[in-house]
Amino acid sequence: MRCPKCGTDNAEGKILCRNCGTRLRPPAGSARAALPTRETDAELRQRVTYDLLRDVWVIAVVIAVGLGLGFRLK
Repeated sequence: MRCPKCGTDNAEGKILCRNCGTRLRPPAGSARAALPTRETDAELRQRVTYDLLRDVWVIAVVIAVGLGLGFRLK
């Protein structure tokens, strides 16, 4: 596969030129598929709520383990 920018021959199946780093082929799917999709307010709220709840659980477990080890080592 020949690089459209610098003309370097690259192995078939390569994504980037080994000489200049130019993309040799378009990303999988159409160009529109590569664009990020916007989430609705409800989806964003649900994702943020899940992330915050997960953080609270991780902090609670870390505190519980720390207290447990602290009392055990006393």
